[in-house]
Amino acid sequence: MIRARLRFEGEEAEAVARSLDPDNLSGMRVTVAEGAVEVEFSAERAGTILATADDLIMNAKIVLDLLNNEVRS
Repeated sequence: MIRARLRFEGEEAEAVARSLDPDNLSGMRVTVAEGAVEVEFSAERAGTILATADDLIMNAKIVLDLLNNEVRS
């Protein structure tokens, strides 16, 4: 089993945590404390870990862009 942890820090940590909620997999743990959100997850294969991390980082970027009005249509 491979384990990974991502940590996002900043004023928008709670918004990032809420945006990741629909992607929560079984075995995924999201904690928010002191202006940071940590996401812990595990998988059997490295490729799954990389794909999950990529999805979570992209979702966090999208919510931050939306909060900062940087999304262009």
